[in-house]
Amino acid sequence: MPAMLNLWRRHTPKCPHRKKGRAHIKCKCPIWVDGELHGKRFRHSTGVRDWQRALRKVAAWESPGRLTFKPIEEAVKLFLQHHHSLAESTLRKYCTRLERQLLPYCRQQEIEHVHEVSVEMLDGFRSGRGLAATTATKELETLRQFFSFCVKRNWASENTAMNIDPPRNAKPAPVEPYTPSEIAKFVVACKEFGKTSYERRRAKAMLMLLRYAALRVSDIGTLRRDRIKDGEILLHTQKTGGTVYLPLPAEVLAALDAVPRPRGDAESPYFFCTRRASKRSMVSVAERSLRAVFRKSEVHNARTHRFRHTLATEILVRGGTEQDVADILGISPRIVREHYTKWTPGRQKRIATIMRRVHSGTFLAQAENEAVIN
Repeated sequence: MPAMLNLWRRHTPKCPHRKKGRAHIKCKCPIWVDGELHGKRFRHSTGVRDWQRALRKVAAWESPGRLTFKPIEEAVKLFLQHHHSLAESTLRKYCTRLERQLLPYCRQQEIEHVHEVSVEMLDGFRSGRGLAATTATKELETLRQFFSFCVKRNWASENTAMNIDPPRNAKPAPVEPYTPSEIAKFVVACKEFGKTSYERRRAKAMLMLLRYAALRVSDIGTLRRDRIKDGEILLHTQKTGGTVYLPLPAEVLAALDAVPRPRGDAESPYFFCTRRASKRSMVSVAERSLRAVFRKSEVHNARTHRFRHTLATEILVRGGTEQDVADILGISPRIVREHYTKWTPGRQKRIATIMRRVHSGTFLAQAENEAVIN
C-alpha cells in the first residue's frame, strides 16, 4: 500500500511561527500525523518533536507487519502484573528499576512507546549513574527480561537490551565468615539493646537461628511454632521450594522457648509476630531487630547473610561436600561453588592434615598390607 500518512506541525499558541501554517517545520512544536492507514482514517500525535524520529515512526506504522503501539508505562504495568507470583522482594526490585528509574528517563527523553527505545537510549539511561558493577549487571538482567516480554507481545521488534554488554569483572565483594569473637559480641549485644526483656529474648532467638541454622531473614520472620518438633526445624525454603529438616542444638531450642507469645495474640502460630501481621511486616520485625543488634555489637560489616557463609565454611572444613551445603542452605550446588566455597584457614588446615597423612606413608602402608593379604 502506498504511503498515505502526512506529517505536520501542531504549533503551540506561543510559537512565533504559528502564522506560517502546518507546513513550516523549523520549530520545536509537537508533530502530528494525519491520513489513511490500512483503509482507515489515522490522526494521531507522534509523541515527538524531532522530524527524523517522526519519519521513522511513520515508516513503522506503514509497514505491513507493523508493531502494536504499546505505551511504555502500560507495558511496565502489564509486566509487573505478569510476574505478580514472584517473591515480594523481587517485585520491589522490578518496580524500582522500571517504574521509578526507567519510566522517568523515558518521559525526559519524550519516549512514549516501547518500540521507540533504542540501544543509545538505554546507554544514556545506564551511564553516569555511578552504579557498581554487580548492581549494573542486575539492572541489565531486568531490562532484558522486560524487553523480551515486550517482543513476545509484538510491542517491540527486538530486545534492545540484548545489544548492551554487561559490565566486566562484575564479581561480588568477598564475604568473610564470622569469627568466634564476633559471634560472642552479637550474643552480648542481645543482652544490652532494646527497652524490654521481650525485645532482648526475641533478638537472641533470632540470632541463634542465624548462627546454627543460617536461615534467611524471611524464614525467621515468618517462622511458625509448628515448624519445630522433636528438636528439628522443618523449612520450606523460599528460593528452591524444597523441604529441609535441620536438627537444632539445645541452646537454640531454649532461646525459642524463652520468647513469650506476641502481645495481643496469645494464640499466634508464629514465634515473633501476631497472626494478623502481613508477611512484609513479619520480615521487617526481624530485619529491624537484627540491625539493632549489629549496631550495638559494633562488628564491622555485620550482615545477616554472612551467617550463611559462616555455616557453609564450617560444613566444608569438617568434611562436608558442596551438595551437603546446598541441601542445608536450600540452594543449588552451583550457587555453593560460586559464592560459598571461599578458601579459609580452616580448609587449608584440613588439606594440610590430609597431605601429611599421605606423606607419612599411612595410605601406602595400608595398600601394601592389602596386597600381601591378597
